[in-house]
Amino acid sequence: MKRNILFVILSLPIFCFACTSHDFDKKKFENVNHAAHAVRDSVKAGADIQQFGNLLQELSAEISVLKDKVKSEKERELLKDYSDLLAIYRDGLTLWKYKTEFTQYGFVPKSLIYVGQDVEPIVEKYRLKTESHIFKPTKQSWKSIPENSIHIIWMNADSQLKIIDNILNY
Repeated sequence: MKRNILFVILSLPIFCFACTSHDFDKKKFENVNHAAHAVRDSVKAGADIQQFGNLLQELSAEISVLKDKVKSEKERELLKDYSDLLAIYRDGLTLWKYKTEFTQYGFVPKSLIYVGQDVEPIVEKYRLKTESHIFKPTKQSWKSIPENSIHIIWMNADSQLKIIDNILNY
């Protein structure tokens, strides 16, 4: 009887360690983490919109691969954190595209981003300050946000990536 109790007491820490180590496998997240950092690094290095878009697709693909591999609640939460990061970067890409495309038409100054249908949810999500304008030839009103609004998105992405890094390094 004493041997059985002793066996249970000595086995309990090993059993608990096995459960917790299975709870979260950092190795599963190496590729997605590399892809996330590559996207961030491209922003900091001043990559062009095409390079950024390609890296964003790679991040999206890595997140998709992980959907079938995560098992524990902690892994699902981390996968959601990466999905949230992807959404933030996509918001930044949308602003970047609008800035690039609409300045070509001449009625949107380079220092502004046209607030079109795709940009409105981003403006609300990040509470970006808008400015109203009138297009003189047609007297049509339109809204803009400052071009530095993209930096607000990048700062949000940096914060999200720091949260992820803290989870992975804990």
